[in-house]
Amino acid sequence: MKQYAAALALVLCLTLTACGVREDNRGQGLFQRTSGVEEDAVLLTVDGREVPAWRYFYWLERCCGRLREQYRAAGLTLDWNAPVEGGTLADYVKDQALADTALYATVENWADFHGCALDEEDQAALEAAWAEKTAEYGGEKAYLQALAEMGLDRARMEELTGVGRLYAKLYSLYCQEGSALAPEPEALEAFAVEQGRITVDRLFFAAGEDREAARQRAAEAFARLNAAEDLAAEFAVLAAEVPEEFDTFALGDGALEETLEAAAQALEAGQCSGILETGEGLSILLRVEADKSGVEEEYFDHLLQEAAENAAVQLTEAYQALDPADFSAGLVRAG
Repeated sequence: MKQYAAALALVLCLTLTACGVREDNRGQGLFQRTSGVEEDAVLLTVDGREVPAWRYFYWLERCCGRLREQYRAAGLTLDWNAPVEGGTLADYVKDQALADTALYATVENWADFHGCALDEEDQAALEAAWAEKTAEYGGEKAYLQALAEMGLDRARMEELTGVGRLYAKLYSLYCQEGSALAPEPEALEAFAVEQGRITVDRLFFAAGEDREAARQRAAEAFARLNAAEDLAAEFAVLAAEVPEEFDTFALGDGALEETLEAAAQALEAGQCSGILETGEGLSILLRVEADKSGVEEEYFDHLLQEAAENAAVQLTEAYQALDPADFSAGLVRAG
């Protein structure tokens, strides 16, 4: 179940848009009619958590719908047996829906493990969201019909939205220093480097035909940096004076020479290197202060996604027999 982290479907309030199919009520569910599987039956488990069929079918319906729309917009005929990496288009949507399903179940498993649960404030927020949506749709009946067109009712919608609120609680715990979910600084740093979020500025003095002159210019710049009260500000001044001698590199991307990369990795945030001489010339490096807030959130999503991808997923025979092409065709006929 490999899926890019940005595909995380977790939001505090799901944006629910009608998809053009009709359903009478939960007892005569759209998903059961199109799949032949009872909607509340367990279709799979994720690290021991039982997942009812409707949860998976909800994501499968969205995946199928997106693919149909993409092919329609491109003026192409959708062939579910068309080969793609790892199988066919049918396999692709089935795996994508499974990844979304596993992700939501993993959030719930994490919440159980770390003692995060919905409280009165969350219930009040769900009530407020319901009132807002019913007003937006012109009444509860219209909103329930819109939900039914996605195979949902109020309870199911609030169940999915509640997972988003659990996600927020887990992230809040992750941000608390010393908590069980708080990231190790070394791991966060390594992730930031891996993602190209840690950068280093370089002043470069090309040796050219006069290496000694380049050494002199580098020494003068280094002396100014040593005397500066604000190292980063003086570095910026030097960069502005001779912009062609300034550049920024992401650590770990292979753009810097090996010796310079090693020196940059050894620097702490805000620290400047000495004069580093290589065959091409002389360099002075400044490790840039990173915006760790963005990195921290990305790392949390990375950990969650990784946990979902590595979860022990047990699939039932009903899941194995499921044909996305038949399922999608059934949805289209019901529209």
